[in-house]
Amino acid sequence: VLYSAWHILFVLGFDRDIKDEIAVTRPALYKVGPSRQLFNSKLFARWMFFGVVQEGVHRLGDPVRDDGTYDYDKTQPGQFWVCSTAAFTAINVIVWVKLMLYCESPLALTTIVPTVGAFLCYIMALACLGYTPPGKSLQPSMWHVPGDVFGKTENLVAIAAASAAALLLDVVVLLLSFFVWPSELSRAKRGR
Repeated sequence: VLYSAWHILFVLGFDRDIKDEIAVTRPALYKVGPSRQLFNSKLFARWMFFGVVQEGVHRLGDPVRDDGTYDYDKTQPGQFWVCSTAAFTAINVIVWVKLMLYCESPLALTTIVPTVGAFLCYIMALACLGYTPPGKSLQPSMWHVPGDVFGKTENLVAIAAASAAALLLDVVVLLLSFFVWPSELSRAKRGR
């Protein structure tokens, strides 16, 4: 909740699509709700398909892949925990970027500030687990692991590559829906 949920309330709560003056002059904007275009079985199936594909892509490009040779020890830091933290970081990056991609105003301060805040909360949580006495007593396996993850260029590249690969399908669909099959809202935003 600290780094993956609270900011969604702010981003979606303050998201603005078009001005009210334009919205009231275009009744077609409101037809998508009653005609169930925003939530239906076809759209739900697409979300599930995307989730499966993205998980597969993420697994194939798993940041700092754990090939099974790393020992799992819940009391000692090690490569297993570095891999796990890198993978979890990539998942969080995917969630943050996906939210920004799908909101109506991705470059607005009401989107960027809460997302940066969520990122900072994540970094703070990792720092508390990895570098404070309470963190060490709660999770001894994370001791100095954040530095091992973020201190190596290959880990950062792996996190970025896995996140980008997992988000590629969303980017393609959004570009197609904006330029090839624009919704009434997209047309209203562009003044058409």
